[in-house]
Amino acid sequence: MRRWLFLWGFLLTVGVALGQTEPYRLRVLSWSCKTFSKGVLVQGVVRNVGSRPLADLRVNLRVVGPGLRMATGSAPLADRSLVPGESARFELRMRTTFEGPHRCELWFRNPRVARIATLVPNPR
Repeated sequence: MRRWLFLWGFLLTVGVALGQTEPYRLRVLSWSCKTFSKGVLVQGVVRNVGSRPLADLRVNLRVVGPGLRMATGSAPLADRSLVPGESARFELRMRTTFEGPHRCELWFRNPRVARIATLVPNPR
């Protein structure tokens, strides 16, 4: 009986997720990833393009350096809650233990969702 309830709940959850009309909840309007001595500065603007408010938003960053060395960090958005259509600035300064060329990977999250679906263009 428990297996059937689990299977039914799983299928219901997957069906709801697949039936959503909004592929993205956030859209990064612009952002930059600038390197400085032993670190990276990321700045930009993000907009809520979904139909529901998002609360307690954090910007997350992964920096990949030479030899696939990585560093990660996060910071809260200036406006931690965004209603649909609203935009907010974000900034994250992160120290790294390596120098040289970097690749920056950006995503957003809140305590309820590990990774919010976000449309992220290439940095400028």
